[in-house]
Amino acid sequence: MTALAHTLVAFNTATASENKMHDDEVAGRFGFTGGLVPGVDVFGYLAHLPLAQWGRAWLTSGGMHARFLKPVYDGDETLAAATLEGEDAMTMSATARGTLCATGSATRREGGPASAILPAAPMPDEATRPKASPESLAPGTVMGTLHDVYLHEQGAAHLADIREDAAFFEGGAIANPAFLLRRVNYILAANVRLGPWIHTESRIRMHDLVRDGEAFETRGLVVENVEKGGHLIVAFDFTISAHHRLVMSGRHWAIYEPRQVRERS
Repeated sequence: MTALAHTLVAFNTATASENKMHDDEVAGRFGFTGGLVPGVDVFGYLAHLPLAQWGRAWLTSGGMHARFLKPVYDGDETLAAATLEGEDAMTMSATARGTLCATGSATRREGGPASAILPAAPMPDEATRPKASPESLAPGTVMGTLHDVYLHEQGAAHLADIREDAAFFEGGAIANPAFLLRRVNYILAANVRLGPWIHTESRIRMHDLVRDGEAFETRGLVVENVEKGGHLIVAFDFTISAHHRLVMSGRHWAIYEPRQVRERS
């Protein structure tokens, strides 16, 4: 079995985020050493591996799953590693400080029919959006649609943030999957008011590219809201589409109310 490796120094891109779990002081109150590097960025570290192995074709036909087990911190030397399982699949891990921080897998081509683009809904007003709760994130809830335009400059900055080779993405003219996955985080935060929260897992399927200047939409549908280990966890399906063309689909998991918050309330 062939092994692949990608080493980088992690960078916390979200210190100014509304999600204070990326802030050193607030994260420290939850028992962490510092602010968490966003899970979507760790996803990007891992996504380098299938891209390096299978090339740009992976961006229009492949799939990937990642689960975030332990924090990656700003400045951590991080090793993303993969083992090929035949020609069309790999298992992956991300390690920092000698600790296994994430596990995952990727496939060269995803089989089966593509997902339908999810239904659209109006985005709630930022000032009056409801607090995240079992009621506001009940299974079956159609989330408000997030509208964006992809810009080369944003893409190039994102590639630098996640220490990715810009040549894979024409210098930023093509969106990286982790850039798109950031929008999936944003659709959750735009639909409900959140305190400190943690992205824990994502599964994606790639369908097509988003290029410089293209308008695209992120849509979501809540499929699960459970309590586990004292944490409140939401899972929602998502689709990202450009001009009615499916670009990415998948499922996203997050602890929207950590146990520590619930214990203090």
